[in-house]
Amino acid sequence: MSPPHPWLSVLVPFYRVEPYLRECVESVLAQVDGGVEIVLLDDASPDNCATIARDLRKAHGDVIRLLGHDRNRGLSAARNTLMADARGDYLWFLDSDDVLLPGAIAAVRDAVSMHAPDLVLCDFRVLREKFTLKHRLRGELHRRTWAGASQQLQSDPRVLLSGLLGARQLHAWSKIARVDVWRQARFPEGRTFEDIAVVPALVGNAHSFVHLDRPMVGYRQRADSIMATLAPDKIHHLMAALRELHAGLVPIAGESGDARFALDYFCLRSLATTAQKAMGQDAAIVDDFRRTLAQLFPDGPLQVLAHCRHRGWRMRGWRVRRGLRRLEALA
Repeated sequence: MSPPHPWLSVLVPFYRVEPYLRECVESVLAQVDGGVEIVLLDDASPDNCATIARDLRKAHGDVIRLLGHDRNRGLSAARNTLMADARGDYLWFLDSDDVLLPGAIAAVRDAVSMHAPDLVLCDFRVLREKFTLKHRLRGELHRRTWAGASQQLQSDPRVLLSGLLGARQLHAWSKIARVDVWRQARFPEGRTFEDIAVVPALVGNAHSFVHLDRPMVGYRQRADSIMATLAPDKIHHLMAALRELHAGLVPIAGESGDARFALDYFCLRSLATTAQKAMGQDAAIVDDFRRTLAQLFPDGPLQVLAHCRHRGWRMRGWRVRRGLRRLEALA
């Protein structure tokens, strides 16, 4: 039975994930104790997911709660509904095609007991049907979400900003935060790249944080992921998210220093990488790229590229320049 006031809520929205939902929820159930609730939300999924969720609820009792939307509203709306309904002191979002790795909840509980942080950052591993030596060499058994010191309580928001952007892993499911912190970071509804857009609110409201240097989420690499299918509307969503990220974090990063470079480089690299994938897009996409580049870097990107050279990042700088040249060549 779930207690009246659990210390942790694991929040799982689902839509069209029938092959994965049971494995996802059971990976959490295998670890729950008396202080954890699992909240599932059916975002009007047209497949058999609702039946699977009801069966799990029936088998495991009050540790699972079920919510639902009467129509499909998207991932952001589903997460916002889950946040509003959650009872736990800490919230942990989990995508319904992913899993919690063994010992994950215990590791978070130990960190909370020892440090009482506002934010816990965790790492992940990539799940593939065929895991080869190539994937191992890429580091997919342990992907870090934080570039910095681990296993210690920290409180400097600039350090938090630099570490998050340095690792370039901004997904919501690797960030377990106090309920009052997450509730100040509502996801923008009707858009993709929603995780990027909420980072300023997380960084601005998490006054203490700790990174746990171990994979705790199994992330399923799927062919239909957002980055694998960059349709024009998704590119517009990404541009909007980058503008919001930059505007929201500049007051924290300041005008210079490591945090500001981390922010500028993350945004410039994201623009350049996406420009490489946007060949042949229409004029509206090109205009959005150029508008975003001008808004984020009114004096141009040369200073960021100079910092790359100063740090010895010759290959990284070359890749960014190549992407920007692609942007200039788009008609």
